[in-house]
Amino acid sequence: MAAKKGFTGAKVVEVQRRLKSLGYELGKGEIDGLMGPSTSNAVRKFQQDRGIDATGQVDAQTWQELLDAGYKIGERMLYLKNPPFRGDDVRTLQLWLKTLGFYKFKENGIFCERTHKAVIEFQKNMKIHVDGILGGSTLRHLKNLKRIIDSRQSSNYPAVKEYLKIMEKGAFKIILDYGENASDPAESIVYLKDKIYICKSIAGFCRDALMHIGVDSGTTVNEEDNISIFLEDRIKTANRSNSDILVSINLGYSTDSDANGSCCFYFEGMRSYSVPGKSIANLIQDKLVKYQGVLDCRIHGANYTILKETVMTAVLVEPAFISNAKDRDNLMRTDYQMGISNSIVEALSVFLQDSIYPH
Repeated sequence: MAAKKGFTGAKVVEVQRRLKSLGYELGKGEIDGLMGPSTSNAVRKFQQDRGIDATGQVDAQTWQELLDAGYKIGERMLYLKNPPFRGDDVRTLQLWLKTLGFYKFKENGIFCERTHKAVIEFQKNMKIHVDGILGGSTLRHLKNLKRIIDSRQSSNYPAVKEYLKIMEKGAFKIILDYGENASDPAESIVYLKDKIYICKSIAGFCRDALMHIGVDSGTTVNEEDNISIFLEDRIKTANRSNSDILVSINLGYSTDSDANGSCCFYFEGMRSYSVPGKSIANLIQDKLVKYQGVLDCRIHGANYTILKETVMTAVLVEPAFISNAKDRDNLMRTDYQMGISNSIVEALSVFLQDSIYPH
């Protein structure tokens, strides 16, 4: 679904209905089927609350977040199936299990195999019927522990794998990602061809530099024909790759043609964030600012699909704005692309060294 300001019809009515049910103010018009300023503002506030780009437009990711937000824990039974259950009820379950120590991953709102195993471990620990299903006594036992769950300030998840052991085995792998993103504004499509070319080049230079320091790498995109640049395909490829870190390369876009600078993102959930993801994002951002001389737009915790639906530690790097003429000219230069890739790889190298020889 794509709904912009000025759009009317059944799709907008459904967006408004969902926003209203979630408590967002729609203004005097209420549910009128018009994507006017009040509805756009409500969408923007919802996007801010969900940790995604606050454009005021309903793109694919925003629509999925609206669907997810409609599910509250206890309203339906949850269990492992294909396609999996997804929604805020699953996200809450994952947060509760993580806070209690049974789940050590991202609360991505998808009832996956890891969530299933965590439910089973919780059931075994509570000595209740073990079936991997959230409902009945399992839900009651979790709610009985709510006071303990709420008393804990966070459940930040650490690196799931011990990087030292991985490096000793020589099996450490980084996967590089680029392509179409669900949150890309429609206006930025004019730059899509250039963006794919630039990001593909940066990813290629990263792979060369990683090979030079002895780190195995791959990409989420079939680089022969680019048929897999779409987000859903890339996430599936990443999750099948058995990689330890994903670095997604994207370019910033703004309707303000003067907007410039670099920023990096790491996964942030309901009450937690990726500890290694934040560390890697910080290192990459520092290197980009130092070596590329770009404006520091800082690092940010976010709930972007590429960060939450991938199973490994993931960061998103936006080294410059494709919508800025000066940045775009720089980005088309090979030496500038290599500078970005060298900054990324040097940051990854520092992170791995710190993991092996912690201070």
